[in-house]
Amino acid sequence: MALDTLSRVLEIECCWIQTISDRKHKKLLLAAEHGLSPEMRREIASVDMSHNISEQIIGLGHKIIIPDLANDGLYGLPSFRTAGYKWLVAVPLMTYRVHGILGAASRHRKRLKKDTADLIMVIAGLIAASLSKTYLSSKPSGAEKPANAPAREVKEELIPTGKKPEAAADVTAPASTQPGKHAKRSDGAFHSHARKMETFRKSHR
Repeated sequence: MALDTLSRVLEIECCWIQTISDRKHKKLLLAAEHGLSPEMRREIASVDMSHNISEQIIGLGHKIIIPDLANDGLYGLPSFRTAGYKWLVAVPLMTYRVHGILGAASRHRKRLKKDTADLIMVIAGLIAASLSKTYLSSKPSGAEKPANAPAREVKEELIPTGKKPEAAADVTAPASTQPGKHAKRSDGAFHSHARKMETFRKSHR
């Protein structure tokens, strides 16, 4: 639907969308097309992320404008020239990352205007936003836990045969004494020290 609208608004004969199907193996998927001949479809389907066009658009986020396909020696695409196409524009489907490529071409040279590439870029952003929302809505919200799964795992340590488990150490914190007061000692050391200090003060008056 987006491509039909794009073709009608810009009065162009063909356009297509390629999405990234496998980033690891640099694969692109021809997700939708409008007006491609069988030869053009095969050529576009053979383009992967290592192609010159893909490296510029997906790798660097650039838009490509080929105003004269007959004299283009950088990007190839001979099937477009054979079909009589005069110009081609390809832009990234981009939100926070590149999702693929939106391309458009026409047999009429005068339909490539100064703002054509910018308009295609805006439309590509809308398509990319829609793809991003679809991906996020289809992504599971979280891993489901089994119905009978325990609340937490308890690791059990194996006790060697013939040995008894040692009693757990008491980690209870000692009761704190009141500020300014000394704890009483059962051996009378504190009182003995106090008496010695009193004797010392008296003898040095």
